[in-house]
Amino acid sequence: MNGKLFKSALVCSSLLLGWQAHAGNGNGTVHFTGEIIDSTCEVTAPTQTQTVDLGKVNKSAFSGAGSTASVQAFQIDLENCPDTYKKATARFDGTEDGDGYLKLNAGGATGVAVAIYNRADNTLLKLYNQSVSADIDADGKATLPFMARYIATSATVTPGVANADSEFTITYSN
Repeated sequence: MNGKLFKSALVCSSLLLGWQAHAGNGNGTVHFTGEIIDSTCEVTAPTQTQTVDLGKVNKSAFSGAGSTASVQAFQIDLENCPDTYKKATARFDGTEDGDGYLKLNAGGATGVAVAIYNRADNTLLKLYNQSVSADIDADGKATLPFMARYIATSATVTPGVANADSEFTITYSN
C-alpha cells in the first residue's frame, strides 16, 4: 500500500513540476517607454471649431452610389508646438455611414454622407484613421490640409438638410 501511495505521489509531483517548467518557458517582460512633456501643439482658434460649407447641391448631381459632389478644402493649423515633435496627424471621429464616410445628422437628406480626403495626396481619410502626416516647422507650426465632399451611399438620394459633425484628435511623432 505504501509503495502504491509513494508511486502515485511521485507521478503527481512529476506532472506538476513538468507543467511548471513548461509554463516557465512562456514568461517574458514588457517594457513600457515614453516621455512626460510640458505641452502639445495648440490648434489655432480659427481652425479649432470650424464650419465647412459644402453648399446646396441638386440631388441630380449624384449619378449613383459612390458619385461625389461639392468638394471644399479646409485645414487644421497648429502653432506653439514644442520642439519634441516633428510631425502631426489628425484623426476624425463620428458616426460612420459605410466605407469610413461621415454619416449625416438625422432628419435630413438620405443616401448621402460626407467623405474626408487628405489634400496632400487626394486619398480618402476614413473615420478613425490617421491622416497623412504634416511636418512641424522650426517655428513650431504645421498645417494639416483636407478636402470634404458629399458622396452618394446609395442609388437613391433624397433632398434635405445635409449636415454632419466630426471631432478630431491630433497625434504627434518625432
